[in-house]
Amino acid sequence: MYSSGARAQEVCDIKVEDVLFGKDSTVVIIHGKGRKTRRVPISKQSADLLMKYMKSIKIFDRCEEFIFKSRLNKQMTIASVEWTFNKYVQQAKDLYPTMFLEDKYPPHSMRHSTASHMLDAGVPLTVIKNFLGHSSLQTTQIYAEMSTNRANQYLKQWNEKWFPALDAVGQKEKQKCTACK
Repeated sequence: MYSSGARAQEVCDIKVEDVLFGKDSTVVIIHGKGRKTRRVPISKQSADLLMKYMKSIKIFDRCEEFIFKSRLNKQMTIASVEWTFNKYVQQAKDLYPTMFLEDKYPPHSMRHSTASHMLDAGVPLTVIKNFLGHSSLQTTQIYAEMSTNRANQYLKQWNEKWFPALDAVGQKEKQKCTACK
């Protein structure tokens, strides 16, 4: 989900024929909202994991088969994606509790992270728009605002961590100045 920026339903809809493994790159054809498709390059690490997974479940030559399945269905459902995502978010929270700012993270937060990280890395909004399959640049612009909020949050945390004594000094100076009047 992170490497492709795909929505939960888009992940559920990926078939074997939608993954185009190449020598230098791998592309996944994502079937998005409004029956729009887009070709999304994924990282080599993600491609390697996907290939290993497809080989392990022996579907590499079954073009029409869905890649991600649930125990009961030939195609994974959004509920299955949510359950799996929540399971691994909880495991990560248990290992790294200070790295999580929110109580809950829906699968769609992965898509938000992808967009925000692309923006933070300097990827132009128009490229992110196409990568995510947005019809409008205004939709993608939301991530720029989120990124500014995130930057402010990080700066606040940084200031609190590295300059706590200065805040105390600043308070004393304010009191002193008020007393001088």
